[in-house]
Amino acid sequence: MFRFLLLLFFFFVPASSFSQTWELKNNEDGIKIFTRLVPGNDIEDVRCSFNIRTNLSSFVALLKDIKGYPEWAFNCLETKLLEAINDSVLIYYQNTYLPWPVNDRDFVLRQSIKQDPITQIVKTSVSCIPGYVKVKEDVVRLTSGNTSWNLTPKPGGFISVDYIASVGQGGSLPAWLVNSTIEYGPLQSMQKIRKLLEGGKYKNAQFWFIKELLE
Repeated sequence: MFRFLLLLFFFFVPASSFSQTWELKNNEDGIKIFTRLVPGNDIEDVRCSFNIRTNLSSFVALLKDIKGYPEWAFNCLETKLLEAINDSVLIYYQNTYLPWPVNDRDFVLRQSIKQDPITQIVKTSVSCIPGYVKVKEDVVRLTSGNTSWNLTPKPGGFISVDYIASVGQGGSLPAWLVNSTIEYGPLQSMQKIRKLLEGGKYKNAQFWFIKELLE
């Protein structure tokens, strides 16, 4: 049952976490799951890397489709777009179910998507922000942390995905419990993302700020 805790890893990464060494925890279905401990935090960061047959615009469409997150994000209860600042910056709300006796977690997030004009690598950053939504009774609001998605176009119609996340320190979650099950939740979410995109969802997506690899 405690595998439900793992959805939290899809929303947070402190900047200081990028200096530590990753340890491979799982390699299944072509999806590699790594973890690392950062000084000052007893909950491990998680990293997922894999290749997927899709294009950049389709993956960006999946990330921008806030209402669609329950289709792939591990144990996601509710998502709601709060504000579209522009085409590449969104503010949204997300609620995550956790089994009793642990309270659900929710957060308000700012998503920013940018593409390097030279490498064509797409970088998406997501960070917690305060306000926008009133705190709910019996739901713990997470107020700090970040995530990142790096999408690198490859020849042959593939992109390389590199995802990094870390749990924000909202409420009390037993570190040993989260760390012991960290490799399963991210794997399931990445498998669902691959199934959705390789199955053709968002295949016709186009964005003015995203340029595809020219082969």
